[in-house]
Amino acid sequence: MINTPFNYTGSKFKLLEQILPHFDYSKSCFIDLFVGGGSVYANIAARYERILINDVIKDLVDIHKNITNDDFVDKVKSECVNKEDKEGYHLLRLSYNLDKTPEKLFALMLCCTNNLMRFNKSFDFNQTFGKRSWNSSTEEKVRNFQKELRAYQDKIEYCSSSFETVWPDNPQETFYYLDPPYASSEAGYNAYWSNSLEGKLLDYCIKIHEAGGTFALSGISGKHKDKDESPLITELSKRFNVVNINHDYKKVARNKDEVRGQEVLIKNY
Repeated sequence: MINTPFNYTGSKFKLLEQILPHFDYSKSCFIDLFVGGGSVYANIAARYERILINDVIKDLVDIHKNITNDDFVDKVKSECVNKEDKEGYHLLRLSYNLDKTPEKLFALMLCCTNNLMRFNKSFDFNQTFGKRSWNSSTEEKVRNFQKELRAYQDKIEYCSSSFETVWPDNPQETFYYLDPPYASSEAGYNAYWSNSLEGKLLDYCIKIHEAGGTFALSGISGKHKDKDESPLITELSKRFNVVNINHDYKKVARNKDEVRGQEVLIKNY
């Protein structure tokens, strides 16, 4: 399995061995609708004729688009601050929020707390300084990721749109993987998500099904922390097949006594 160079909240890398066997490989086209850190599409690129990756965070998509370019990687390195340079980090964060570029976003992700993206309601990056920077581990992950993706560059397309506008010419020949922000989580990119979008995503899944396409959606069933099950998961579970995924949320929880939901994969086939 190829890991990505991003430490991304909700990354499915550790769950790939459970998730990927359930994918529909009979289709010619694959759409990763909420690409995030990219661990899914990077590990199935050989299995489809055409791949489209999408995310509403444009700079994140542009990182994926440009990461195989060594000049881009060199620019990211030059933007990274020393792991003791807190003031430099704050200046980089301010610079990004005033003039957003994928190089600055990647550098911020590498230098911030836990290497995790976080945005406020104004969509400004607001994660704190993490005393981190580009290191040998990052170098190795980037080089491995580059090597994998370069073999499939000709068939990967990149898009940064709200998910409901992403619709291929041949939906009946398309398999969609959907890993939206979990409504019951506190991920740093949840500024880009809302209850109304959950409703639109439900409609989108039904549209895929009626058009003859197939999809698999990741989510959490049951009560999670202090939040009830998402209506999206409730409704999809009534209509389609639910696969329980073995993932113990208590292992990564600060409060071990909190109620934790069940990781699931819902598929319409």
